[in-house]
Amino acid sequence: MLSRRHVLALLAAAPAAAQVSACAPANLPDPVAAWRDPGAGEADPRRFALAHAILAPNPHNTQPWLVELDGDEGMTLWCDLDRRLAFTDPLDRQITMGCGAFLYLYWIALQQRGLGGQFQFFPEGEPEPGARLDSRPLAHVRSTPIDRAGPLPNPFFEHILERRTNRNAYAARVPAEDILRGVGAAAVDWTDMTNPPAAHWEAQLERVAALRDLVWRAFDRELRTRGAQEETYNWLRFGRREMAEHRDGLAIEAPMAPLLKAVGVLSREAFLDPDSMMNKRATQDWRAKAMSAPAFMWLTTANDAPTSRLIAGMAYARMNLAATAAGLAMHPWSQALQEYEAMADLYAEARTLLGAGDATLQMLVRVGHAEPAPPAARRALQAFVRA
Repeated sequence: MLSRRHVLALLAAAPAAAQVSACAPANLPDPVAAWRDPGAGEADPRRFALAHAILAPNPHNTQPWLVELDGDEGMTLWCDLDRRLAFTDPLDRQITMGCGAFLYLYWIALQQRGLGGQFQFFPEGEPEPGARLDSRPLAHVRSTPIDRAGPLPNPFFEHILERRTNRNAYAARVPAEDILRGVGAAAVDWTDMTNPPAAHWEAQLERVAALRDLVWRAFDRELRTRGAQEETYNWLRFGRREMAEHRDGLAIEAPMAPLLKAVGVLSREAFLDPDSMMNKRATQDWRAKAMSAPAFMWLTTANDAPTSRLIAGMAYARMNLAATAAGLAMHPWSQALQEYEAMADLYAEARTLLGAGDATLQMLVRVGHAEPAPPAARRALQAFVRA
């Protein structure tokens, strides 16, 4: 392991290393090309919609979507079972929500082309209670013409390319109550389904302080749980070359990242050691971000059926878009909602603190004002389409 003196010497060389990093992936695909004019030139409105759907928020940026285009109108969605998070998401709840977010963006992009969508969730049946997702499809969507007297194109469509998961520190300014209420209402007022999700928010200082403390302790717990850290490490992409090679996962885009990984500072062993120099620095940074949260929002459903998870994911996508439209940043901070054994006590605490009662907690986010964040990497559209 390098000494602190060696690390500082490496960091001093950052400008030269940055040039290498910037030039290295010149022969590789642009990892954020999908965010520029998605669907341009696509004659099939379903492919136009898919080009926007792959920009949906999803856990660890795993992009767990596989689709088939059926006939002239249909689209069937499966979960890519190799892109699940087996340790931290053992029931596939978060992954299912990521698929729901995909469906919502697909739907509103269809509307932009003058089409509606008829949804059939789990057309071949849901997994049994407590079971993980399997090879059966999650949804089938049939595109249908919108009657001229029907709804206009969705007002949130124009914010798809602006939407981000913003992991920066947040400003102290608290979002206005009416804005939070509007974002919460937008998350759930698009559906007339039975038992739609419910949106909640908190901006009162004492309650926010309690939530900051909870999300930080859950983050720290995950940092000290080896299986969770191993899973996260597998989705880290160090530097521009790895980002371009994979076009998924969680980007570590600091100019020196590839070099520090190569010499062992950002090694797997260092990442898995909660007391490593790297993690001590990360702990300081992430705790500051947790404590900067001026407000929180969360979603609940009446039950935790797979269909409810899909609908909650659709609601989260709309909530994120509504926040974007209102000029707010949003960042899921849901470690305390994860259902693995090491998190059980904090999960129970979260249920009490958030007043869940008999409902299922589906998403917890911090919300506020922050410096803009860059778009996350995305694979090419064709990577998601089954032959």
